[in-house]
Amino acid sequence: MQVGLIDNWNDVLALEVEWNTLLTRSRADTVFLRWEWVHAWMDVAGNQLEPLVITVRNTEGQLIGIAPFYVAAYRLLNLVPYRILRILGDFPTGAEYLDWIVDQDQEVEVMAQIGKKLGECRDRWDGIWMPYVSGWTGATERIEKACESAGLTCRTRPACFAYLDLPRTFSEFLDARSGHWRHELRRKERKVFSQADVSFDRCNGEDELPAYLDGLFELHFLRWQLKGEQGAFRRKPNEALFYRRFAPIALRNGWLRLYAIRERGAFKVAQVGYAYNGVLHGLQDGFDPAFAPGAGIVLRAKVIEACITEGLHGYDFLGEMSDHKARWLATERTGQDIFIVHPGLKNRILQAGDVWPTGHYLRREKKVESLQTGAGIPGSGSDTRTG
Repeated sequence: MQVGLIDNWNDVLALEVEWNTLLTRSRADTVFLRWEWVHAWMDVAGNQLEPLVITVRNTEGQLIGIAPFYVAAYRLLNLVPYRILRILGDFPTGAEYLDWIVDQDQEVEVMAQIGKKLGECRDRWDGIWMPYVSGWTGATERIEKACESAGLTCRTRPACFAYLDLPRTFSEFLDARSGHWRHELRRKERKVFSQADVSFDRCNGEDELPAYLDGLFELHFLRWQLKGEQGAFRRKPNEALFYRRFAPIALRNGWLRLYAIRERGAFKVAQVGYAYNGVLHGLQDGFDPAFAPGAGIVLRAKVIEACITEGLHGYDFLGEMSDHKARWLATERTGQDIFIVHPGLKNRILQAGDVWPTGHYLRREKKVESLQTGAGIPGSGSDTRTG
């Protein structure tokens, strides 16, 4: 096998033609690892960051493995600098289920080669941080074995996700709920749609997209303002930038699901997600607190009905389980947060103190704050490639 290390954006861009082909042959296949997602993120965030991508090829030169890392700057106790590897496209985008992309017919050998290369280039990094890794695709076990074979320390902790299996018909979905739940949903629907100028809509064209995104961002802010917070799009402006960059691409590829309830054209409730491999991954939503109570529940029910109608088999609430998700009969799925370090004097405190790249001790430096689409990546620009 031929193992390479890419540390410049030009060579990362050269992987475009092969990337998705390998992804579909892997057990890591998710919209959050598609080339389109990664390239949109590169346009938004790449000018501030350094890639460190490991590639594995077979004897014919075919790409059979990618460990798609970039280097992020962290500080321990706001003093000691650490170079932490993270997965391309992970922040600030809302991506989950990130993984190393490996041909599933050659997983053991390729993962071992990636682990070996990480050990060989440990002068380039101090730790690897991979939160929200799926536990049902074997990702954690694959990574743990690769690290063990390379002499790297791999620490994990549980991460919970919420997932809803969708039945064949919406009637079956309703029948699985209690009579009280159904009664309350019908009551809320009557309240929401009591006026003739209230409609349930979906964004189907690029000409509509800016208005839908503006509506989503504002409603998301209003939702979180009730808790004294700004919400993701105000707190992380680059997440809004990423949505504006990726949403048109997702729309053209048939992945985007951006729904809203509107009153006389004004957005009152909105929800965005991406349908991929038969599952809708719900990312963000928002609502106008001054609108009809329960409108968010009504919108989610309408979205689930639309998913069932189009033949999707799952609704993924993504990270964390909550009472709200449980009321929709979502079931809990377990994944892991993964933190990897190599042996070395500087890393002893990370191992001895059970330090994680979250909380009060090891924090990411706030460097990626004011980026502009298309800046800093040779040959990327602001094109609308779909891969």
